Amino acid sequence: MRFIEKVIATFFGAGYSPIASGTVGSLVAAVVIWFLIPTQSPYFVAGTLILIPVAAHFCGVGEKFWGKTDSGHIVLDEVMGMAITYFWMPKNIYIFAAGFLLFRAYDILKIPPAGAAEKIKGGWGVLLDDVIVGIYANIGLWILRYLLKV
Repeated sequence: MRFIEKVIATFFGAGYSPIASGTVGSLVAAVVIWFLIPTQSPYFVAGTLILIPVAAHFCGVGEKFWGKTDSGHIVLDEVMGMAITYFWMPKNIYIFAAGFLLFRAYDILKIPPAGAAEKIKGGWGVLLDDVIVGIYANIGLWILRYLLKV
């Protein structure tokens, strides 16, 4: 695996965390999105959606390199899920914290069809469960915003 492919699949090395690499990858993604990305921009949404097949490719390359289905080193899937979590959300620390917690909880619970998506072979299987979980977390954030008037 070439160096650049490892950098992308591990999201700049976050996937090399010795413990909870998925959580670390999600947290790094949240911080990067907070500081660098305008989450309420249609360009953010469009760019993320366009990058989904690219991310599936890199997840598949990582899976082949590490020889493991959904290796813990691959955290690009968490990054994409976190991006979806924050679609159209304002930059509010409470919303970002809640989004992180919702994403991680749903990622652990694998509410259908997320669990079934994870069983798809290759990079798409690595990625799609986190895309679905990101959608769940985004819906959860909209509900929280409505209930709390944030």
